[in-house]
Amino acid sequence: MKKFNTLKMIAYTILILYAFISLFPFIWSAMISFTPITYQNEEGIRVGVDFMKWPPKINFFKWPITLFNAPATTANYVEIFKITPYFRWILNTFIYAISVTIGNLFFDSLAGYAFARLKFPFKNQIFSLLLATIMIPFPAIIIPTYLLISDFNLLNSYTGLILPKLTMVFGIFLMRQFFLNIPKELEDAAKIDGASIPKTFFKIILPLSKPALGALGIYTFLNTWNDFMWPLIIMQQKEMFTLTLGLNFFKGSFYTVWPYMMAATMLMTAPMIFIFLSMQDNFIEVGASSGLKG
Repeated sequence: MKKFNTLKMIAYTILILYAFISLFPFIWSAMISFTPITYQNEEGIRVGVDFMKWPPKINFFKWPITLFNAPATTANYVEIFKITPYFRWILNTFIYAISVTIGNLFFDSLAGYAFARLKFPFKNQIFSLLLATIMIPFPAIIIPTYLLISDFNLLNSYTGLILPKLTMVFGIFLMRQFFLNIPKELEDAAKIDGASIPKTFFKIILPLSKPALGALGIYTFLNTWNDFMWPLIIMQQKEMFTLTLGLNFFKGSFYTVWPYMMAATMLMTAPMIFIFLSMQDNFIEVGASSGLKG
């Protein structure tokens, strides 16, 4: 029993250290977001804040709170809305993330059900070919995809941004694995009652697939929300930027406005933290069930 407690204590210590190491960059970024660009020192001289100075002078027991030897402020959060179209970037990102998520939920579940239950020629070969495409890195298909979107005159538009992302092989694989775990007797009973394949799918299978759909929705929404490469290629006007592109607005050739960039980053991260914490159980449930059958 004593040996068990010792091992348990060591494990908890390692986990706490790992959690602290993982959270440290986020905490550091949050503190920078509340730090002014310049401040007035004790001699009355306005000086810039050195974020790299170690150890940093931080005092949470003084009002106003001192961060990096400067008084904390929320002015950075107000200023980013004044100097950038941040509301428009938020709207663009929501449109992009929600449209791609809905598209993946619809098309991936349809394709996953076809590969799990329906019979058609070369089904296994086609599915294997689809899985093989996962190994092709996205940068390898950027140029042909860009040329295709350009030929359709969809550059710098929501359609051009969303269309290539409406389905993904990982989502098809995830949904197929989940559908394989649903008892086939339910579909046989529906077939005896005269239900068609679409009716069986939408009335019986989909209501049972809420955990898988939830997990796929979360994965897709998070990845799309944080997507940088494709919006960078397709969007050229500042008003059409997503939040990830907007962060680059605060970075110049010779100087980066870290307080503004970190404030924008905190606002961009907050919805993702809320969504993940409120729906994290779906990750565990589907992660366990998707590996039961191959």
